[in-house]
Amino acid sequence: MKMIGFSPRFAGLLAVSAMLAGSSLYAAETGKAELTGVKGSVKIDGQAAFVGESIKPGQKIETGAGAQANLYLADNGPTVVVLPDSSVSFDELTVDKSGAEPVITTKINLKVGTVAGYVKKTSSQSSYIVKGPTVSAVIRTSEYQITDNGTVAVWSGCVTVSYRGVSYEVCGGQMFDPAAASVVANTMPLPAGMPSAIQQSANVKVPAVVPTRPQPVASPVTTGGNGGGN
Repeated sequence: MKMIGFSPRFAGLLAVSAMLAGSSLYAAETGKAELTGVKGSVKIDGQAAFVGESIKPGQKIETGAGAQANLYLADNGPTVVVLPDSSVSFDELTVDKSGAEPVITTKINLKVGTVAGYVKKTSSQSSYIVKGPTVSAVIRTSEYQITDNGTVAVWSGCVTVSYRGVSYEVCGGQMFDPAAASVVANTMPLPAGMPSAIQQSANVKVPAVVPTRPQPVASPVTTGGNGGGN
């Protein structure tokens, strides 16, 4: 019986195919943002949003007057807060675990309004970028807030802000003021609903802070008397 052998070329093709099949198990995965808190009018692609909803890249998140949306991004964040009167979408949310360290890519498109977030430490190859109408910000291990007029506030870590072709390094306790085109002291309060340092380190999904309606105080009950006995 004649034995059929494998040619070196065919064996090489099999080896490459096996390598590709193995590497596909670790191809970049598309992340999702989970809506963990809703305050007021929040819409996803024009539809009323609900807690627990997953937002995919390309979907538009809109908040009305006085509204707020809190999102949990896991490896791609973990925290993003969309503040009132805003329109935001995620252009890219990916995690690639094929290398020695995960490469995490997060791209946020701020169309209108204000977005804030907390970014945990990632590998040197990872990137987290917020692009607004007037500024672009590269963020690493930071608590930040960016407004469509170009104001960038930073509470911890550092953010590289690009404004009109010039780069500015803005670090904790500082903010970029587009009116002066300079870095000044941060006078902005930390957005309500941003997680505490302990919650951030534990990747806790923090719901938006919803103010409670004051409860009416009951009038004291008094007992009348005629001042005398029977």
